[in-house]
Amino acid sequence: MDLKLIDKKDIRELNKKLSEIKKENAEINEKWYSSEEAAEFLKVSKKSLKRYRDAGKLAYSKDGRSIRYKKSDLVKYLNKFYFSVDNFENEL
Repeated sequence: MDLKLIDKKDIRELNKKLSEIKKENAEINEKWYSSEEAAEFLKVSKKSLKRYRDAGKLAYSKDGRSIRYKKSDLVKYLNKFYFSVDNFENEL
């Protein structure tokens, strides 16, 4: 039986490839929401959701008449308006 050694460079390359595969897998398995579900998630009306979309404030995917939103994009949108207590106290 032959024994082969792996050097640090090979291990780094392997780790990099594994990270890329994990990222791709996470994107494939990400939850997508319909307009109704996205509006409910954001606690806004479907009309407001459409305004956000039309204004370019919210990313979406459209296939024919079907519009879908990635959960990560909805969370990212909400985080734009997040103010922590620490930040609020610093502004006073």
